[in-house]
Amino acid sequence: MEITDRGEPLSEQALQELEEKLGVRLPEPYRRFLQEYNGGRPDPDILDIAGAPFMGADVKEFFGLGREYESEDLLWNNEEWKRASLGDDVLAIARDSGGSLFGIVTEGEQRGRVYYFDYYASWEPYFVASDFDSLLQQLRPLTPEELAKIEAGAANAVVVDLDKPVE
Repeated sequence: MEITDRGEPLSEQALQELEEKLGVRLPEPYRRFLQEYNGGRPDPDILDIAGAPFMGADVKEFFGLGREYESEDLLWNNEEWKRASLGDDVLAIARDSGGSLFGIVTEGEQRGRVYYFDYYASWEPYFVASDFDSLLQQLRPLTPEELAKIEAGAANAVVVDLDKPVE
């Protein structure tokens, strides 16, 4: 797996300051990821979501600190998505291309588990992995069949000319 568009690695001091701001101790696998990569885009990026009414999701980006765009920033996303009702003990750590979120549990018996929160189903949670390292190991490329479906969908797309009046 490769992580592109990653941030500056976080120092131990930066991680401790982050944990103070968030009011949590980050699960160790995720902490190591931030220390090494500080967010970024994984390749491959497809993750199967068991029990979901769709095949899977992409991991468009993992959030980090000090990112160029606030939509990629870990602190901004966790402030912004508090209203999404992910739970008081869940930290938003990534998003897919459709705006759904991946979150990691920071407290209790489920600490470290990763869930997918479906934006289009009122933030319905789906279990993804027992820890962050397992999530990374589950990432895969699109299959030839999935690519063919995407290409077929693109071939059947309707092109709209925004300069032409609607009839």
